[in-house]
Amino acid sequence: MTQYIIIGGIALVVLFAAVYIKMTIDEKKGANSEEKQKIQEIVKKVVPNGASYTAAYGTREELTLGGGGRTVTTTTSYWYYAVAFKPGDLYLVPLSFDGGDMSYSEPIHLGKDDLGMVEAKNGYVTLYDKDRKQLMTLFVVASNTKDDKYHPVNIQQKEEAESFQQYAQALMQEVNAANGITDIKAAKKEARKNN
Repeated sequence: MTQYIIIGGIALVVLFAAVYIKMTIDEKKGANSEEKQKIQEIVKKVVPNGASYTAAYGTREELTLGGGGRTVTTTTSYWYYAVAFKPGDLYLVPLSFDGGDMSYSEPIHLGKDDLGMVEAKNGYVTLYDKDRKQLMTLFVVASNTKDDKYHPVNIQQKEEAESFQQYAQALMQEVNAANGITDIKAAKKEARKNN
């Protein structure tokens, strides 16, 4: 019995070491990866005066539950964006991936005057329209590693993620003050009641 415990312990240590090494390699690859450079090129190309914006990689994942009775199904949808931001201004450039190739669509502009409410938390921001209906929740995180087809890039962007967090906090204060929002929870509750 002791022999099996020792073998199991060794197997766990080896597995942990392999996962840690892969993560470390992916993080080093992502520091100045081709994908990160491509995001910056896309922003400069499609966003008006794109060089004046901070460029980052952003994602959105949405889990939906479905089914009925005893069967519950879950579906996760994924969206990917090149994010371009500067004080009071945001562009999202939808991205798609096909066999390792990154392509993009027309940019979506969201200025502070287009928004009715903003909720910013650590690593993400939720944007609402003037009727306080949720438009989207956008994640800009420091570490993105290529894990599977749903996480297709190695991009390390610590500075960009910190800048986005500061930008989102400032945007939240500015938009919410301009729209008379002092309590986000109460505003969301009121919006649900009115819709």
